[in-house]
Amino acid sequence: MKKYLLKFLFLMSALLFILPILSTIGMSFWQEKLSLQPWIDLLLDTPVFYKMFWNSMFYASVITILELCVATPCAFGLVTSKIRGKKIIFMIYLILMMMPLQVTLLPNYIGLREMGLLNTRAGIIFPMIFSAFGIVVLHQYMLNLDEAQIEAARLETDSVIKILMYVVAPQMKACIIATSVFLFAECFNMLEQPMLFLKEERLQNLTVFMMNASGYEGNVLFPASVIFLIPVSILYLYFNDALEKGIKL
Repeated sequence: MKKYLLKFLFLMSALLFILPILSTIGMSFWQEKLSLQPWIDLLLDTPVFYKMFWNSMFYASVITILELCVATPCAFGLVTSKIRGKKIIFMIYLILMMMPLQVTLLPNYIGLREMGLLNTRAGIIFPMIFSAFGIVVLHQYMLNLDEAQIEAARLETDSVIKILMYVVAPQMKACIIATSVFLFAECFNMLEQPMLFLKEERLQNLTVFMMNASGYEGNVLFPASVIFLIPVSILYLYFNDALEKGIKL
C-alpha cells in the first residue's frame, strides 16, 4: 500500500510540474475560441520570428562549443598544475559563478563599447564563452580522474591537447554532455544581454521576440513559447541517460 501511495504522489508531482507546459500548448490554440489562428499569425504573418529563432540556435550552439573549448583546458590546468594559489583561483571562479548576472552586465557593456562590439554577434558571444560555470563543473569532475592514465600519457606526448582529447575526454564523456546541455539551455534562454547589447532586431534572439510579443500582429506569444520549448526539450530527452549519469558523478 505504501509503495502505491508513493507512486501516486510522484505522479501527482510530475503532473504538477508539467501542467504549465500543457497549459502553454493549450493556450497556443486559443483565440477567444479553439483556433489555429495564433499559429497562422506566428508562422505566416510574422517572418521576423524565423530570424530570431535561428539567432537563438546560433548563439546557443556557438557559445556552448567555444565555452567548452575554453573551460576544459582551464579546468584541467587547475586540477593538474602545481602552481601556488590555484585553490584561490578556483574560489574566484566559484564566486563569479554564484554572482548575479546583473552585477556583470555593466562591466561587460563598458568593455564591449570600448572594443566596438556593441550591436554585433561577437558582442553576445565573446563575454559568454568565458563564463565560470563550465570551468567549475568540469573542475569538480576532473578531481576524480585516473591520474595514472594522465601520467602514462605524459610519457608518450608533451601535447596537452592530445592528452585532453584521447585520455581526459573519454573518461568524462557524460560530464561533458551534461555540461553542454546546461550551457545550451542557459544561452538559449538569455534575455538581458541581447536586450542591452543589441539594437537591431535582425540580431536579437527568440527570448527578446517573446518579450516584445505584444508588439506583433495577433496572439503570437503562446505559439512562440511552444516552439521555444522544443530545442532544449529534445536535448534533454536525447541525452537523458548521459545527463543522469553526469549529474550523479
